[in-house]
Amino acid sequence: MKFTMVIISDGLYALVAGTLGQWLRGNLRFLRTQRYFAGSVYIGLGVSTVLSGSNNNK
Repeated sequence: MKFTMVIISDGLYALVAGTLGQWLRGNLRFLRTQRYFAGSVYIGLGVSTVLSGSNNNK
């Protein structure tokens, strides 16, 4: 019984994820937002790396 529930829930998850993925790939507004969000994350990571620095003055 447990195995059947796992197969059903995982299968449903895969179907929903696939459908949502196709919809998001076709949505130009989402793609544009995703690009700017990812770029902002990379810039933020770079700035935090620079500001954290290393205080190893030996």
